[in-house]
Amino acid sequence: MASSTIQKMLSPVSLLFLVMLICSHHVSSYSYNEEVDALLNWKARLLDNHSSLFSWTLYPKNVTNSSTHIGTATSPSKCMNNLSGPIPPQIGLLSKLKYLDLSINQFSGGIPPEIGQLTDLEVLHLVQNQLNGSIPQEIGQLTSLHELALYTNQLEGSIPASLGKLSSLVSLYLYGNQLSGPIPPELGNLTNLVEIYSDTNNLTGSIPSTLGNLKRLTVLFLFKNSLSGHIPQEIGNLKSLQQLSLFRNKLSGSIPVSLCGLSGLTLLHLYANNLSDPIPQEIGNLKSLVDLELSENQLNGSIPTSLGNLANLEILHLRDNQLSGYIPQEIGNLQRLVVLEIDTNKLNGSLPEGICQGGSL
Repeated sequence: MASSTIQKMLSPVSLLFLVMLICSHHVSSYSYNEEVDALLNWKARLLDNHSSLFSWTLYPKNVTNSSTHIGTATSPSKCMNNLSGPIPPQIGLLSKLKYLDLSINQFSGGIPPEIGQLTDLEVLHLVQNQLNGSIPQEIGQLTSLHELALYTNQLEGSIPASLGKLSSLVSLYLYGNQLSGPIPPELGNLTNLVEIYSDTNNLTGSIPSTLGNLKRLTVLFLFKNSLSGHIPQEIGNLKSLQQLSLFRNKLSGSIPVSLCGLSGLTLLHLYANNLSDPIPQEIGNLKSLVDLELSENQLNGSIPTSLGNLANLEILHLRDNQLSGYIPQEIGNLQRLVVLEIDTNKLNGSLPEGICQGGSL
């Protein structure tokens, strides 16, 4: 019943605000009414210029499953509900809440720490608002949470170490904020994580080696921060990784050979850092690679001949380094290559024969 109701709300319209209360057979009428009153009182205080909350009313409790659904959805022609105002601390009274999505509105102020009282919450989306302040430590109490999406706000301060307690978390979206400070090593405890998007912030310090514990991770995006130090060898333990993007940081040292064991990797973006030393010959083991971008570093030595093994490669950026020697003939084997950038190096000789035989370059 609950699942079908959500699907009906999601499929024909663009969902911008949905609150779902799941109450057990044994919840007292006092608790039930207290939660509903808190939600409807919040509705009364919201600025709703487009009557987006018109349908946000109380449905009678069903005798068989005792479920209550309160939500609003917008018509397909609208991209946002334009709801504004703060998220009130009374949201902590909605103790049976499982799904909370306040995305693409104009909610402002901080995320109330009382949100940590919603211990049944599985999905929390506060995307594309005007929220500021820090991420409350109390979010670490939401141990049932599968998805946490706070991206495209004005959040600042550090990523709370308490997020490392969210043992059920699968997806973490923090990008497009003003978060600063180091990445907490406690994130390495989240062994169910599949996706981390923490790019486009002001994060500093090194990449924690504990991220190498996240064996289910498929996406790790930390680009456009101020991260420094070496790329940890332990990233090579992420055997499920498909996309690794660390560009526009201050990373130094060599490209770890351990990365070359990530056989499922399709995207590797390390450009615009301070990486040095030769490109490892073992990079030719990344047979799934489609997009390899290593430009704007201080890489030296010759271009590995093993790049010719990357039969799926479509994009190869090596420009603005200190690479020297001849362009290997094996590059001509890359029949799917669409973009090749190798300028602003110390290369000599001619382009490989057959470099254009694929017809895409």
